[in-house]
Amino acid sequence: MTWLYEWEEASSAFRSLAERHGDVERIAHGGRGPGGEELTVDVALLGPANAKRCVIVSSGLHGVEGVAGSAIQRQWLEQGADSSTRVVLIHLLNPFGFAWQRRVDAENIDLNRNFLLEGEEFTGTPPGWSDVVPWLLPGRPASRWDPLLPKALLGVARMGRKAVFQAISGGQYETPQGLFYGGSGPATLQELLRDGLPRWTKGAREVLHLDIHTGLGASGELQLLLPRRQGTPEGDALVARFGPDAKPALDTVRHYRVRGGLGNWCEALLPDSAYTLCAAEFGTVSALEVVAALHQENRAWFWGQRDDQQSAWARTRLAHAFAPVSPAWRQRVVDRGVHLINQATEPR
Repeated sequence: MTWLYEWEEASSAFRSLAERHGDVERIAHGGRGPGGEELTVDVALLGPANAKRCVIVSSGLHGVEGVAGSAIQRQWLEQGADSSTRVVLIHLLNPFGFAWQRRVDAENIDLNRNFLLEGEEFTGTPPGWSDVVPWLLPGRPASRWDPLLPKALLGVARMGRKAVFQAISGGQYETPQGLFYGGSGPATLQELLRDGLPRWTKGAREVLHLDIHTGLGASGELQLLLPRRQGTPEGDALVARFGPDAKPALDTVRHYRVRGGLGNWCEALLPDSAYTLCAAEFGTVSALEVVAALHQENRAWFWGQRDDQQSAWARTRLAHAFAPVSPAWRQRVVDRGVHLINQATEPR
């Protein structure tokens, strides 16, 4: 499977494969890529439309993480996508981030911090945010000489690892140029999903959603993060289906808890079905290396020149932090990702 970093190539390849097996919707996103191309979110609708069970597989909620997610989706389609289960493949939820080699959308919004529930306000910061901002957002272009890692380690020594990662990654709504910014209101993607999800899942009593991510965990390893603990009927059923890779998120993600995540919002949107979102996380590099790569790319985007060497280096560093170039890593991730979709779609 070819790993594609250009949006037009990845989108075209996905549609070509998906059209062999079912219908494809191209939904205008409203943004444009570096070449002026109009960006879309492409959705493949496969299997029987009247099936009572539906599996959604989405990629690229965090743009650059879509490199691996797209490869997994395309490989599954390449190997044959016949299923008695209804399958909805959502390709590159954040096409702007993918096209521009960013994790965020055109408004610098981390989309997995934007899905606040009704009544929640787009305000506030995690505890400790003001302590990490001075070294996390220095307001200067990207630089290969960067004191972030030693300063982060000092922060860990002073505040504790969990507190530092919560401050950085939990979701903040006060600094639009900052990392993990949740936005000042609903992003474009919310409108797209609010319209699409009820249509794509109509009539399904059970909806299982696999949202593919990279960057968390040991290199090449899969963690399928469950929204339910073991000991509950839902949690035990997921563990029985997926095996030892399936772990309750609250037991696995020690670093931080996310505000404005996609899963709870989708569950509220689909009250007539038993909806479950599991985040499929494939590990890449260490958590501090991921933060350092995000930090440098953010500096390049807001305070650098797009075509200079330092900015190009920062973009490449970010791309490789979320999609390493190692052939062994890529093969392991694609093989495990395809197996995961097969596990989700096989009848029980």
